[in-house]
Amino acid sequence: MRNGLIWMATVLMAAGLARAETVSLVQITDMRGQTGFEILNREEYAALQKEIKEETAAYAVAAAESRKQWEADKENKLPFPGSKIKPRTARKMGADFQSREKAEAKKSRLEERASEKQLEEMDKESKQKKLMKDEDLAKEANRVKTFEDALAMISKRMAEKLGRPVPAFGMTFGEPAKDDAKKDEKKEEKKPAGGH
Repeated sequence: MRNGLIWMATVLMAAGLARAETVSLVQITDMRGQTGFEILNREEYAALQKEIKEETAAYAVAAAESRKQWEADKENKLPFPGSKIKPRTARKMGADFQSREKAEAKKSRLEERASEKQLEEMDKESKQKKLMKDEDLAKEANRVKTFEDALAMISKRMAEKLGRPVPAFGMTFGEPAKDDAKKDEKKEEKKPAGGH
């Protein structure tokens, strides 16, 4: 009888430990639409859901304020791209894992597939840009800059309301264009008054 109780206690403890190690593979999409994967335990996932709920509430106000500021600025020639910017989301990818190692293996496979897909998209985009005329390239660069400016406005307002920055994944497409624009401005400043 006593051995049976010890055995039952051992099984219950093992089940408790296994339950404590349960993790979820979570796909998180940032405001740009970039995705990343995280392995989170139950408490971390609950905390992430709470953050996202706060961000979603702050987003509505920040986007409305940013749109108003955007439309008041006569320098902005393109419409406010607010519909392309969305609050962060998180969703579990399948069932929970009993070990972190299995979750890491699944995460690696998903990241590899996402990386391959991103490389294919970048290659396709590069080929399309080679076929575009200079004026179309300038329009595309302007659209990217407009998106980045709007995203920065919304992100800044959200950070002020939340008291923390909103996390993001991925590469920041559009920042190199800003750097190039700054370099061009500096070149213009260095040119003599005659323009040569």
